[in-house]
Amino acid sequence: MVKTLGQHLIDEALPEAHRDGAPLDTKGALTKKLLAIAKEDPGEYVHVVSRLKRLGDEVSTLEGVSVGLEDLMPVYGTRDGIMKPALEKIKRAKTTAEREAIILDVQAKMLEHTKTHPGSMTQMALSGARGNIPQLMKTVASPVAAVDARGQITPFLIGHSYSEGLSPAEYWVTANEARVNTVKSSTSVSEPGDLAKIFVNTLYPYVIVKDDCGTHNGIEMSLLDSQTTHRYLAKAIGKYDRNTLLTPAIVNALRKDHAVAVVRSPMTCDLHEGVCRKCQGLDEKGKPHQIGINVGVRAAQALSEPMTQFALNAKHGVRILKGASPRLDGLAGIRQLIEIPQAFFAKAAVAEKAGRVTKVVPAPHGGTYVYVEGVEHYAGPGLAVRVREGQVVEAGDVLSEGVPKPDEVVHHKGVGAGRLYLVNSLHDMYKSQGIDVDKRHLELLARADVGNVRVADASPKYPELLKGDVIPYTRLKAVFQDHAKSMPLNAALGQVLGKELFHYTVGTHLTQSVIDDLRRHSVSSVSVVPDPPMIESLMKPMTRTPLMNPDWMARLSHRYLKENLVRGAHFGHRSNVHGVHPVPAYAHGSEFGDGGPEGHY
Repeated sequence: MVKTLGQHLIDEALPEAHRDGAPLDTKGALTKKLLAIAKEDPGEYVHVVSRLKRLGDEVSTLEGVSVGLEDLMPVYGTRDGIMKPALEKIKRAKTTAEREAIILDVQAKMLEHTKTHPGSMTQMALSGARGNIPQLMKTVASPVAAVDARGQITPFLIGHSYSEGLSPAEYWVTANEARVNTVKSSTSVSEPGDLAKIFVNTLYPYVIVKDDCGTHNGIEMSLLDSQTTHRYLAKAIGKYDRNTLLTPAIVNALRKDHAVAVVRSPMTCDLHEGVCRKCQGLDEKGKPHQIGINVGVRAAQALSEPMTQFALNAKHGVRILKGASPRLDGLAGIRQLIEIPQAFFAKAAVAEKAGRVTKVVPAPHGGTYVYVEGVEHYAGPGLAVRVREGQVVEAGDVLSEGVPKPDEVVHHKGVGAGRLYLVNSLHDMYKSQGIDVDKRHLELLARADVGNVRVADASPKYPELLKGDVIPYTRLKAVFQDHAKSMPLNAALGQVLGKELFHYTVGTHLTQSVIDDLRRHSVSSVSVVPDPPMIESLMKPMTRTPLMNPDWMARLSHRYLKENLVRGAHFGHRSNVHGVHPVPAYAHGSEFGDGGPEGHY
């Protein structure tokens, strides 16, 4: 491989073991390399960063790179070759949908054209050093179109770039989006701080309290996923035993014969309070976490930091038009997933009961009605139906395009499926903003947020579970495991799971799809609960999750202090100043520095 001068200069700044010839021509590639060095040798990482900074200072000083008019000039031949035919098509289009399709096609072509622009700013945007391609496209090619205050595409094609100036009509169309971005830049920067407080208060109790909880359970992860490393195996695979640390070398060896592995996860940790070191895996430096480290607060900080940039994106006007398939994005998307408002954006229709799809008919006011065993479900306008008449579905199955509401997934599919859905949805949302956040942070958040159930109807075999009680999932798990009995998987259809398997939690109904998935994992028998009480899995808005903590002092770190004090006194709630939540210890304070026996106050 022929190396450029720049690659030679960078290689000289790197440790010899990391001079593998891979081009470090983007911010992401360089960050990945530096993370690998930091985990392998934190001491050497400090020197590498200093050498790279010095190299950057020298090159930027000696090279004298600047931006000139030619860097802003549109490549008229190519740009107009895309734009002129599209303008003619827009004139002939008869419907808004046709115009939007033309606009989205032009945008895709214009983004690709912008990546080949000869100006030096193109290299800055492609490398991630400064700006991005959508910003550059608006400057040197065309904004293509704008959106209105509701985020809908204005069906008007903009033929000029910002560098050459807009016509009065084009200026009028883009002014609305500019005003929206200006307002957002003034108001939305307060949102990351609010979300950070919610995350911290939700994740406070997650402290490393033990080396190993002893669980043999975990979650399935692809070995192609870089986040599989620095975790411990939950089940033996190949020649590697359970609790083997997955280093990059071991993962590479496993990839030759295996596609997935079952790994330990904080989401499936078996501890009643806190989390163990084996389930949490290694820290950001590639070292085991120390006992007593509050990984929950660290996760909250890691999830909150990127959100400031999400908010600033609105200020810089980097939005591009979205296609017809709706999805959650940015701060608004994160807030919607964790607050689950009633007016849920682009809500997908989710089956409320199992059975056969009996009818699919257009709704008079737009959208579609889907009937499952006579129960009506509504899919909004623009959300295509995914099922057909006669098809058999399970409760919680998605019937249309759109975004499934998390609390509905939890209610129908159970705690485990809800947690997994929340982790994957949030991770995709961060990734769409260019942030590949560690999934273990999200797994902790999902465990904290989806952690309560309601006893909908009691059973005489379970006198400790009273009808109407809302209890922590960990309590239900302890009760059910004491009553669980083993049975063949083939005979377990319709039963209730009594012991966790993979991401499936205790209380999960063993539907055909769950049984098929367990069979794929070579499971031949399961633990089930005989004659269980009726249990409803709950997901509340995350702003309410800290208020469900039974410890009255722990609730004082969040909101509604007067209400909590009155409720705590009314019901005789107790507080454990020696527990995993730090607030009771801070509030009590009398034993700081001298230890003392465990007690409740």
